[in-house]
Amino acid sequence: MDVSNTQVEYQKPKNLAGLGRRWGGQMIDSLMTVFLFFFVGRSADFVGLPSDMVGALAVGSGVAYYLFSDAMPNGQSLGKKLLGMSVIDERSYLSCNLYQSFMRNITTPFLSIFDWIFIFFGSRKRLGDMLASTIVIRSK
Repeated sequence: MDVSNTQVEYQKPKNLAGLGRRWGGQMIDSLMTVFLFFFVGRSADFVGLPSDMVGALAVGSGVAYYLFSDAMPNGQSLGKKLLGMSVIDERSYLSCNLYQSFMRNITTPFLSIFDWIFIFFGSRKRLGDMLASTIVIRSK
């Protein structure tokens, strides 16, 4: 029986999003998170909801956007849509799903700078991308 010893080697896609574009998308999404926090908080307060509920809704909306935004249609959060990027599964090239969005974004608040250091290496993937098996590509 002949067994092939071919090794599967990672090949970087030619349309990976650049570092500046990715950083810009992250900043837009961070601003959107803060906007949602204040907008939902003020709206809930205006309606007259109890302060505990106002806080929970405000924090919940911001956290939900931040963690799950990459699972929006075509793997595009607001920042990625504006800057022409998409988050896709690195194997199937399908759009990022809810689980992958959660896994890739949960690392950022805790590992912020350390997480982003990995983006400078060959595969241009942060720790969050490695955990979620995702890549960020240019879609325009």
